[in-house]
Amino acid sequence: MSSVSGKKLLLIAIACGLLAAFLGWAYLKAKESQYKAAYKPATQIMTSVVVPKEDIGKSQTLSRENVAAMDVPRDYLPSNAVLAEDWPRVENRMVVNPLQRGRPITWDALESSRISRLSENVELGKRIKTVQVNKINSFDGMLRPGDRIDLLGSFSANDVGLQQQPNYSDQVVMTVLENVEVLAAGREDAKGKKYEKHYDRNSSDGFNMSFSTLSLMLTPAQAARVEVAEKAGELVAVLRNPKDTSIASLDQITVANLLDPLPAETVDVVLDANGKLLGRIVGDNVVDHDGRIIGHIVDGKAIGLDGKIMGRIVRGLSADDPLLRMREQATVIRDEAGNVIGKVVNGQVVDRNGQVIGKYEDGKAIGMDGQSLGRVEENVALDASGQVIDMRSSQVQSPAAAQTHERPVVRDANGKVIGFVHGDEIKDANGVLIGHVRDGQAIGLDGKILGTLSTALFDANGNLVGEMGEVVRGADGKILGTITDGKLVDAEGNVLGSVKDGKAVDANGKVLGEVEQALLGADGKPLADAAQVVRDANGNVIGTVVGDKIVDAQGRTVGSVKDGKALDGSGNAIDGSSLDVQQDVVQVVRDAQGNVIGTLRGDRVYGADGKLIGRLVDGKVIDANGNVLYRGVTVTLESPRNAGPNANKRDASRMIQFIPGGTGSNGVIPVQTLRLE
Repeated sequence: MSSVSGKKLLLIAIACGLLAAFLGWAYLKAKESQYKAAYKPATQIMTSVVVPKEDIGKSQTLSRENVAAMDVPRDYLPSNAVLAEDWPRVENRMVVNPLQRGRPITWDALESSRISRLSENVELGKRIKTVQVNKINSFDGMLRPGDRIDLLGSFSANDVGLQQQPNYSDQVVMTVLENVEVLAAGREDAKGKKYEKHYDRNSSDGFNMSFSTLSLMLTPAQAARVEVAEKAGELVAVLRNPKDTSIASLDQITVANLLDPLPAETVDVVLDANGKLLGRIVGDNVVDHDGRIIGHIVDGKAIGLDGKIMGRIVRGLSADDPLLRMREQATVIRDEAGNVIGKVVNGQVVDRNGQVIGKYEDGKAIGMDGQSLGRVEENVALDASGQVIDMRSSQVQSPAAAQTHERPVVRDANGKVIGFVHGDEIKDANGVLIGHVRDGQAIGLDGKILGTLSTALFDANGNLVGEMGEVVRGADGKILGTITDGKLVDAEGNVLGSVKDGKAVDANGKVLGEVEQALLGADGKPLADAAQVVRDANGNVIGTVVGDKIVDAQGRTVGSVKDGKALDGSGNAIDGSSLDVQQDVVQVVRDAQGNVIGTLRGDRVYGADGKLIGRLVDGKVIDANGNVLYRGVTVTLESPRNAGPNANKRDASRMIQFIPGGTGSNGVIPVQTLRLE
């Protein structure tokens, strides 16, 4: 066998290498083409369909002015989309469902035949009534079919059976219908000419017209009511949110009513288990701070969109209640001056600008330098801007915020709290022992009298709120002073008299006034607009504290307060209850008809002139001789501005039926409706 030369072997090796390189390159190119083909988007087949240029409401017709053709991938189209080639078949057809701008129109959203009869859109059992409305109140032509409105009527007093008031206009405005659906809106320009399909891009709504006629979907009874209202006066349409189901309590409004103060606005709200505001109740909807519907009222309960109970309902909340401004409850840090310097977020202390200034560990706020930042306060209410809200004047408070409690304390000669009693020990604010209680006296470590023993009210964070004390009122209802060690002392510290048989007498034995329980502030002075209340475990008010008794909203005694604890009628402690001081309120006493009798100070009722009316005893007001003046009274906590002498003014201007004297036409005397002054 002949040997192969080295030159030939080299050539063979080079050829094999080139062949291998070519085969490798060919393989990689094949794979590249394969991957490119795999990731290459599939060729989309576009289909031209009919879409609205703008939102089209129910009962409107399709025209070249409100629709257009648009190419859409066929894979993304609904099976019943209207194609552009079908336009001749759908032109001028009526819409049975609202159409959204830019979304392909489907056949089921249109009338089944090419007609424009409005009657086919009338719900069974309903009627269509076309009404004339004031052009000024036509919303600048922006009203659209499907909107919901309220109809108000403006009438002459004589036309609706009301007696015209002397020196007043006889115009009366009242509600005719509420929450009515607009099925169609006629268009009319300023010259009175009506248009059907006029289009003007330069106008506010594209039509340069204002509505003067509306076609409304009504029941037969509603249609008859509107017909009568049209004949008697002028109708005004007022636009409302289509999701708003609330009913306005609007009575007959006359020019004379403009002199009356507006009634106090109240709000119904939903709170969670911690007392945090979830939303307001509007109609049968629960609406959050941003106006979004987050639940509904079903069978008297607040049900969320997930079908679960949201929380408890609180009704009749004052419109200026601070709870309505609360956005969150947070743990805040206060400096030595009491100013809030930051709040706790995820274990860190951040300032108002969101900058981290420390950390929160073991209930303490530590700065970046390792030093204490200040006092920690939990469950503080903050508004949307992060400002602290004083919740003490709120009608409803969370259980955590309503933990006001009474503690035995020691006060110095100036009434300042200098120590706290723990058993028989007296400690200062830092917990340092400063004395003992012996034989009913506060004795210091040096054996001298430290001060006087008393009680004080503190909130959940240990802040001094006030105390229950005794005051003396004169015959005019004004406070003469407070009782200290059996003596009557005025605001300047002068001794005016002493206490004898529950009355304050001067040095000559003259009666100055009667002694009553009152709430005193941290400075020992009476709080004019404040009341002590008892709350249950959920933060709801059980009753107000009158002397040592707990009085409910009907003026009945339902319990008592002893040693800082709330007891029921049997003397047992009320589980989960707490004492709380509610400020910027007065206790208003009303009769069975809701008229204000006066304000409650202690157990005495004083009129608007400051004079004593009587005592409150188990739902009755009794005078000094024991005669019952009022029965079935109620006691409510109200803002001082709503409890003044004008509190009944609006009730006194109601309408009454009146039969005048004399002989009427054909022997018939008409019944007249008069405004009670």
